[in-house]
Amino acid sequence: MKENSEKTAFNLICFFRAISNIIILTNVFVITFFPKTVLGYSPYPPVVESWLINIANTLYLGNEYQIVLVALNRFCALFFPMKYSRVFSVSNTTLVLILIYLYRIGKKIYELVPQSAKGCHALYSTEALAWSYDSSEQCDFVDDALEVILYTFIAMVILNTITFVKILHFYKKRNSNQDNETKKRMRKNTIHFVQTMLQDSLYLIDLTFTFKLSSWSTHRVWTYFSGTFIWECLHSTDGFIMVMFNERLSFLKKKITNSSVIPIVGGQQNLRRGTISASTIPSVKQN
Repeated sequence: MKENSEKTAFNLICFFRAISNIIILTNVFVITFFPKTVLGYSPYPPVVESWLINIANTLYLGNEYQIVLVALNRFCALFFPMKYSRVFSVSNTTLVLILIYLYRIGKKIYELVPQSAKGCHALYSTEALAWSYDSSEQCDFVDDALEVILYTFIAMVILNTITFVKILHFYKKRNSNQDNETKKRMRKNTIHFVQTMLQDSLYLIDLTFTFKLSSWSTHRVWTYFSGTFIWECLHSTDGFIMVMFNERLSFLKKKITNSSVIPIVGGQQNLRRGTISASTIPSVKQN
């Protein structure tokens, strides 16, 4: 398997995630939240505002599916290196990514059309500086975000735990008869695994603020910070992590290539009423 094909698959996943992040940030914060906060009212009809927010939310959950794809990518690269280039080819990876986001968008449209017909919307509040679903009696929004987060989190933890054990096993035997090229591949694999865990942990921060810490106060400064600001910052941080770990773009390139001491970070759980992103990917080379 050639390194270039691996980098292409890796960059492809990063590209889809970056596009998703840009759409979320643009739809929610630039187009919807900012003008309504400045003007004191929305320049759009409620139905348009609601659709902008909901499309961003469903893309957020699409990023959750992508987390599992990334974990599976790393798992396959480490345990089935000979089959990696065939399983995670550019065409296969592209198809899966497109299907993920088409499914999420289609599902949201199917759920939102009847709600919009009843005049039920998800709207941004200039008082709380955060968005919420209409709580009127006739509105019965069904948000599967928590369920999606739960299942993707379980799958991600299982795959990443097995991957981490494999990496630890490698480092315990790193002084055995392994050539420099093999060690280099494993170091790069470990680096991208750390990237995966860092980006996945963003969800833990986001969801902790949304479902736990947001209830500490009803003051608009706190509702804005826990419900909107954290969400916005974590999308940006997700992109920064991708750039930081990218071998072509990162000022840490030499460290990524040559370092042998790798910190490990992990974690995540529950969700929110809104949504954000996170992800990562591999880079393993076979002879």
